[in-house]
Amino acid sequence: MTTATYTLMDFVEEAQRIADRGDSAERQIAQIADPLERIIQRRDVLLDLPENDDPDPDKGFVIHRSDNLTVMAVVWQPDVGAPVHNHNGWAMEGVISGVEYNRNFQRVDDGSTPWFAELEEMEPTRVPTGTTTVISEPPADIHAVEINEGKTLAIHVYGLDLLRQWRYRFDLETGRVEPFAMRTRRDLSGK
Repeated sequence: MTTATYTLMDFVEEAQRIADRGDSAERQIAQIADPLERIIQRRDVLLDLPENDDPDPDKGFVIHRSDNLTVMAVVWQPDVGAPVHNHNGWAMEGVISGVEYNRNFQRVDDGSTPWFAELEEMEPTRVPTGTTTVISEPPADIHAVEINEGKTLAIHVYGLDLLRQWRYRFDLETGRVEPFAMRTRRDLSGK
């Protein structure tokens, strides 16, 4: 007896159905967790996309976008990462290969001073090959990414259209908060 392969598009369709139900973020995360963990077990999962012929690309790209869900292939080169930033919503990370290291932060100021935030570092999260993690809803979505153990390939899932978000970078030394919008060159979602 053969069993059908669970494909990346099966995962995207399942995640979109879950997002469309409009359940709480906590419930959506709980329902997407097992499918995400399942899909990242396949090192060649990106070959499921007809527009992609590289299971281990050098640059990331958007796989799927809607108003309430973004799924991305994220590629981190060695010794690269992302400065302290937020997402304005929940996120999940599933590492296909390599290790993502998240430094997590919480605001400790009252938010009354414009374009300023005082942050306190919380327990970090190490996400090795074959595992997943969750970045909670705001205000608990402030984090930085460090890639210290070689190239890392992951699937990131966001409970919103990440490319339509004005997000924020946080300077730990000065407390300055700076808005930014994400742009990608390659978008396989058709948007």
